[in-house]
Amino acid sequence: MKTFETRQSAFRLTSCTYGLSRLSFRGPRRPTDGRFVAVLGGSDTLARYVAKPYPDLVETAIGEVCVNLGVQAAGPDVYLNDPALQSLRHDAAATVIQLPGSTNLSNDFYKVHPRRNDRFTAPTDRLIHLYPEVDFSEISFTGHLIARLRAVDEARFALVRTALQSAWVCRMVQLVENVPGPVLLLWFAERTPNSDGGSIVGQGGNPCHEPVFVTRQMVEALRDYVDDIIEVIAVRGELDGLSYAPLDTLAARDALGLAAHQAAAQALRASVMYAIET
Repeated sequence: MKTFETRQSAFRLTSCTYGLSRLSFRGPRRPTDGRFVAVLGGSDTLARYVAKPYPDLVETAIGEVCVNLGVQAAGPDVYLNDPALQSLRHDAAATVIQLPGSTNLSNDFYKVHPRRNDRFTAPTDRLIHLYPEVDFSEISFTGHLIARLRAVDEARFALVRTALQSAWVCRMVQLVENVPGPVLLLWFAERTPNSDGGSIVGQGGNPCHEPVFVTRQMVEALRDYVDDIIEVIAVRGELDGLSYAPLDTLAARDALGLAAHQAAAQALRASVMYAIET
């Protein structure tokens, strides 16, 4: 079982698996043979530097099992490509989905790894023809890819951005339609959906503006498919209450901190309770 060095000896992040899924999730493993709430999301749901992230806090508040299925840098593809997770979502009394960015998914211009959605695997012919001067063999991550394309030509990149946004809406509709029970969407970010999400630097640099390129219009396009959309605007860079190794300081500054997770749990509590009782 994998562990991570932390500054506080009381907190040791472990990993676990569910069913036949090839993915690793935050431990300890939660029971799924009774009623439970499935919580899907990316890095801020996994919350590797937070001892008690919002799924744990919601579980404590409502007295119902909340299974943290957060995956580092996850897009919708990671959940759509895993049959074991589809079965788990089917059994959940309710599902919470932290809204992801739009860059970590396969689309008309490039493909991503089915489990590590931040890994760029190959350009499509359409991208090669649009950017013939770019050597894609030098690029391994979607963040690097997007930054390179924008730097080469912002006008051509507008086509890529539009395709990403369109693919995001279609893939998110597919994801929520595959969930039979109540679905709650969580906007968990340092910006509102009304502001521009165009930056992707992060890791101690400029704010990443996650979920990248996701707008209010895109979020509202999902409203008819879900039971509720909860918005929590929080601040990154607050290290109080976080546990991390010295080498992880920059990454910890990019994470949503303890206060953000407490706010998310508070905002979700009533909606989750209502969802599992109806």
